[in-house]
Amino acid sequence: GSPEDGKPLNIVHRDISPPNILLSLNGEVKLVDFGLAKAATQVEHTDPGIVKGKFSYLSPEAASGKEVDWRSDIFACGIILFELLTGRRLFVGETDFQTVELVRQARIPSIRALNSEVPDELEAVVLKALALRPEDRFQHAYELQDALAQLLFSRGLKVTSRDIAQSVRKCMSEAQKSAPAPNLSQGV
Repeated sequence: GSPEDGKPLNIVHRDISPPNILLSLNGEVKLVDFGLAKAATQVEHTDPGIVKGKFSYLSPEAASGKEVDWRSDIFACGIILFELLTGRRLFVGETDFQTVELVRQARIPSIRALNSEVPDELEAVVLKALALRPEDRFQHAYELQDALAQLLFSRGLKVTSRDIAQSVRKCMSEAQKSAPAPNLSQGV
């Protein structure tokens, strides 16, 4: 596939992690830093992928030096969802090696045990994204998106770009209030 023929390029980002997800003042969610991204046709099969990206956000297959495809990115989205819902890191060892080992095993603690407000259905969506075997995950990002949208819809919740923009502005104004005042006495 090429951009001209309308066929999907099956781009694999390979570094989906919190620093690479930006929320704009207009409420857009932007995925940045495609430095490691490759079309599926360009991923070298000899490349273990282990030195690529941030260890805590690797997929089990990347951590094991196996071939990665876009389902690796879906696993990384699952990690971020887990961390957003629980307020704690999912895979973090005392050393990079230990972190990679935790990712390889992909043992996922109960989200509801860490945050009882998370509904069962939402936990099920996140756990599906975090399945050890790529074939057990959502097979496309839009399937994960649809599952989350369906969950919001079933609970009468809506999230629009305006809602995101309001949250971003609120966070920014809170950050400005808590920032230390500039020290003006040093200027002269």
